[in-house]
Amino acid sequence: MEIYVARQPIFDRESKVYGYELLYRNSETNAFDPSVSDEQATSELLINSYFSFGMEKLIGKGRAFINFNKSLLTQEMPLLLDPRKVVVELLETIEPDEALYEVLIKLKQHHYTLALDDFCVDYKYPRLVHMVDIIKVDFMQNTKQEIRDIYNTMRQSGKVLLAEKIESQEVYEWARDMGFDYFQGYFFSRPSLMKSHAVKYISPQDIAILKEMSAKDPDFKKIALIIEREPITAYKLLKLVNANFTKSYQISSILQALALLGVDTLRKWFTLIMVHKLAKDQPKELIKVSMQRAKFFELLGEKNEFLREKSHDKQAYPLKDKNEMMLVGVLSTMDVILGKPMEEVVKELPLSSNIISTLLMEKESPYLEDYKALLAYEKGDFDKKEVHELAEYDLPEIYFQAVEWSEKMIILS
Repeated sequence: MEIYVARQPIFDRESKVYGYELLYRNSETNAFDPSVSDEQATSELLINSYFSFGMEKLIGKGRAFINFNKSLLTQEMPLLLDPRKVVVELLETIEPDEALYEVLIKLKQHHYTLALDDFCVDYKYPRLVHMVDIIKVDFMQNTKQEIRDIYNTMRQSGKVLLAEKIESQEVYEWARDMGFDYFQGYFFSRPSLMKSHAVKYISPQDIAILKEMSAKDPDFKKIALIIEREPITAYKLLKLVNANFTKSYQISSILQALALLGVDTLRKWFTLIMVHKLAKDQPKELIKVSMQRAKFFELLGEKNEFLREKSHDKQAYPLKDKNEMMLVGVLSTMDVILGKPMEEVVKELPLSSNIISTLLMEKESPYLEDYKALLAYEKGDFDKKEVHELAEYDLPEIYFQAVEWSEKMIILS
């Protein structure tokens, strides 16, 4: 399946490319499909840009200007992106409320650059204007006098000014002489269409849940709000509760279900949902391998904690992070699932150096011997040095528990 992204360059006063506005497209016609909602368009744009094209390929060393509607902003979707590479564009149609202002404050605290799109002289939300960094002035919808007034007012407020919809040399020179900082429009370039092949992906909502679950103290209210908009995820969550508690236990809200299961169970479950979605068209056995490895590493980490606690020689049992180890297991089949080298997979993900070095089988990995032992055990090579070195870890029991757990989880996921 082919997917599309259009990009239009934004130039600085020296005619150098500052960045690109990324635009949703769903065909080679290179035009926006009005039947697609703003939320769907931005969600698909983000997925296609990050997972299919790769953001570096689209913007190089520049910045990506990406439109967000009110719904995606209140879900805090921009927080999934690198603030050094992205400019968060607020659609001019947004009607702000206190919830939105709180999100914008949070984005500013995290050093995101905010831009207000298609600004016109009659814009009626001064508080929102005050919060943004860049004003994109619409040169088609404002008169010359209105543009001068906007420029003078916003320049006094310290705003960066971008002249958009520039369609002639004359208008460009006029805007440049006035003092605008950046320029965009058909005069420079029409949006250029880029085409690639779709890869399997999870939704921005799933990524948001996983990101929240990775926090030290996850916000269950925020997670519940996202799940309530995802019926299939909500259904699977209730199935998980049913599997862990008696049927007489009545659930009255998603928040209650989350609280019942607890952080550790939810972390495991959401991570496995991600693998399941990515491997949708793959043999079920491949998903099972990911789950087995994840559980194997988690149990191995727990056993290491137990042996270290008992031993007087702590150096014999160096500290190992069982959560890191579990994620190694989860991601260990991603190269096969995504159909790309593991070097490319880890480059696209915000992983710790320990996880990356293990997945790439690098000698500096603190878990390399554990990973080699697992691979040997899966092949039945029980005489391997790595397996013998873990003799006191009771690998047969750990492996059996991992297989049993994966069988159960593959049904629930």
